[in-house]
Amino acid sequence: MKKILSILCSAVMLAGALTGCNSKKDDEEGDTKNNGAFTISFDNLAEDMGAGWNLGNTLEANAGGTPSETAWGNPEAAQEMIDAVAEAGFNTIRVPVSYLSKIDDSNNYTIDSAWLDRIQEVVDYCYKADLYVIINMHGDGYNSITGGWLLVNGEDQAKIQEKYKAVWKQIAERFKDYDEHLIFESMNEVFDGEYNDPMPERYENLNTYNQIFVDTVREAAGNNTHRWLLVPGWNTNIDYTVGDYGFELPTDTKCTAEENRIMVSVHFYDPWDYCGTESIKTYLWGQKGQELIDTYNFTPKALASWGDETHLETQFTKLKEEYIDNKIPVIIGEYGAIDKKTAVAGFEEQISSNRVYFNSYVAGTAASMGITPVYWDNGYNGNYGFGLFDRKTTEQTQPEIISGIVTAVAEKNPLAGSDIKADSQTAQKSDELHAYIGIQTNVYTFRNAYDDATYGASSEWFDTLIKWGDTNNDGKNDDIIDTGATFTDASITESGTYTVSVDGYDFSQDSDSLNMLFVSTDFPYSNTVGIKDVVLYCDDKEYAIEKPYIMADGSGNMYIELVNIYNTEITPMEIEMPAESFKISFNITGVENMVG
Repeated sequence: MKKILSILCSAVMLAGALTGCNSKKDDEEGDTKNNGAFTISFDNLAEDMGAGWNLGNTLEANAGGTPSETAWGNPEAAQEMIDAVAEAGFNTIRVPVSYLSKIDDSNNYTIDSAWLDRIQEVVDYCYKADLYVIINMHGDGYNSITGGWLLVNGEDQAKIQEKYKAVWKQIAERFKDYDEHLIFESMNEVFDGEYNDPMPERYENLNTYNQIFVDTVREAAGNNTHRWLLVPGWNTNIDYTVGDYGFELPTDTKCTAEENRIMVSVHFYDPWDYCGTESIKTYLWGQKGQELIDTYNFTPKALASWGDETHLETQFTKLKEEYIDNKIPVIIGEYGAIDKKTAVAGFEEQISSNRVYFNSYVAGTAASMGITPVYWDNGYNGNYGFGLFDRKTTEQTQPEIISGIVTAVAEKNPLAGSDIKADSQTAQKSDELHAYIGIQTNVYTFRNAYDDATYGASSEWFDTLIKWGDTNNDGKNDDIIDTGATFTDASITESGTYTVSVDGYDFSQDSDSLNMLFVSTDFPYSNTVGIKDVVLYCDDKEYAIEKPYIMADGSGNMYIELVNIYNTEITPMEIEMPAESFKISFNITGVENMVG
């Protein structure tokens, strides 16, 4: 039923979107090159562009600096995929493009003609689907990409500017007959690679690129004289684009339209720990996320600690007051949040619905302020993916997110997706679960947690109780010493009592206290799994743990802390250090929800 409702909602929104596009001129012969009669003013632009979608990780993908549509795992762009996006209710497609080695530096910076042909073919797909299409220069401005050259921190700025002008001249001339449904975007996330306030001289280089872009396109004549042109600020960062950091909107004296035809591009991935960090530590956002914590007792640490609805509205208001209110269009060229629904087994539906809420809130808030939102889809579906469609089958993989975005934009309502429930997609069950003892003494004799990046279960040191010492007699206590102790971990196949331990080492002669003592696991924290009757044994001495501290660790897995001097929420324990072993027993229930 939820799928049916989602499809019906998308169908209704599609009908509305198509009704709003009657101004688009269809050539009776199906020629994708509009004759130029179509123009659109600022007053109607955001409404007509509607909700947008990125054909990400495709034409900007590259292998060693050579652009290739399939280099990053996506299939080649196809008319069927573009049609599916249009049918879902999106009215704008952004097509990121990289040029890199397709530019012949030794031949007046000539772009490979076959590559330009392919770009034009994909643009034509969008025209045939009656869509707006944005093409940009994408990976060429990255310090992190092999062959990146549009660098604000590059040494030879004269050569960079010469090349930049030559490339955009060719692009503009290739598409000069295309009408205003085609928008050029000068660049993408250009900055010096340093995540700090921009250096003025480097920001000035970026401003120069934008001015070259505008002048070059206008000089290419045809419909370029009045085409809408999109320019970003430093790293497409909102604060660096509206604040007093050096951004200058390029002049457009050669534009033949009777109004401004420059648009501003920004991206929005706040808060990044929710939107993009590939860890399931932060998997809830905003008021709806807090409601899930209150209702289902999720760990409070799962909620993004900043960047809530108020932050979002504040950031978008800055854009409205600086640009929209002055009749300068704004495009949020990228936004979205990766899929973290597997964070807690059995609660995939609730976590996915929170993701629907986030994306709808972004899109609806933007639309309510006259800003065009364009969702970032990288084509990847599954854990940590941004994908909304299966690029091979063209089927929707996240129909609820799509419906929420399209509805929120059409209604200009941030809360349009607040009641949309995502279908539950239960995570695959395991044959067995595992629990591991972890320990650290006050002299750093230790065995780290299962999910630790350095000493995880797959490392050679995981089954070794380690201490530091001076085995080389060089006065440096930085040598790893195997203490000879052994570990007993638990393989859990059903509900019941299990024991984990470390044996065969005299802790009483090594140290007088613990820094940490815990049980880590390889299965997600879940309220459907219960932990009780936790008991610590130091040799034969028994310590019942009345209120064990149970939480999700940094990877979202079940975690039981008994001792942690770094965690002020845990009541300190006074224990007698054992001469033979630490042993922890616990009772676990609800295992049938994860094993089978």
